[in-house]
Amino acid sequence: MQKRFLITATAVLLSLPLASYAADATKKKGPFAAADTDGDGKVSQAEYLASVKGKVDDAAAKAKFAELDKDKDGSLSREEFAAGASEKKGGKKKKDAN
Repeated sequence: MQKRFLITATAVLLSLPLASYAADATKKKGPFAAADTDGDGKVSQAEYLASVKGKVDDAAAKAKFAELDKDKDGSLSREEFAAGASEKKGGKKKKDAN
């Protein structure tokens, strides 16, 4: 009986880090990954519009997308997307911090 209990307790203790890792992976998905629905590493205008639907109107979303798309390649890199998120949170750009 004690041997079975020890085996069960050991299995439970060994599975805790795996559960924690799975929870962390879900948290790390973040807004960029949620917006990047096709998983290509960039957010297209259509993906961006879908991600902000119901929060802002289409005209404002298209204008914001154009503003964030600094290299004008028709998609947002993780950095371009993050710049928009930091602006929304009131963050400052590095060059403005000096």
